[in-house]
Amino acid sequence: MVALKGDLAVVFEPAIFLSLPAPTHDYFHASLILDTLGFYLPFLVIGGYLWSVMRVEHGALIDIAALCIVTYAVMGIAGDALLFATVSPLAAMHAAGDPAIKVASETTWLALAKGAQQGLWIMEGPVMGFWGLVMGSTMWRAGKPYGRLLMVVGFCYAAVFVLGVLGLWSVTQQFQLVFLILLPLWSLLTGIALLRQRTN
Repeated sequence: MVALKGDLAVVFEPAIFLSLPAPTHDYFHASLILDTLGFYLPFLVIGGYLWSVMRVEHGALIDIAALCIVTYAVMGIAGDALLFATVSPLAAMHAAGDPAIKVASETTWLALAKGAQQGLWIMEGPVMGFWGLVMGSTMWRAGKPYGRLLMVVGFCYAAVFVLGVLGLWSVTQQFQLVFLILLPLWSLLTGIALLRQRTN
């Protein structure tokens, strides 16, 4: 948001995005690193913990859900890595001035941006949707807090996938904003509940 002054659609306008100054691309790099370290990797820890406490009682379904959360993290980090590795080289090519190279860099960036955001990150929907719905319902039935909130997150991810497949990107962005708020909120509340449980 800082890098693009709130206009995330600029990512899909390569002529503008690749022409942005280097500090803006540095902010973009930082956002991708924070996305990996602060959003995706923690779910390996959370997912691993919930798998360890739920699998004995609930069996194979929890094992499948654990595979889904690992797949979710891998897909998310792969999208971050693609954009992180390519934005600076393509911006340098774009700045070189040769018209053919400029067009090539713009085409390449657009393909990568769509591949990450409308490919890898949209395809997170089924795996995160499955994990959220299965793990959330299991937590709720087991009397653990915030299971229903996780089910709402899972539903939002599944909805984003369906809307993305249908090409309804404007509606998709609204659902994305919902789970981008609710998922960290669920993580925070669940972490607090676990800490309280440990101290009791």
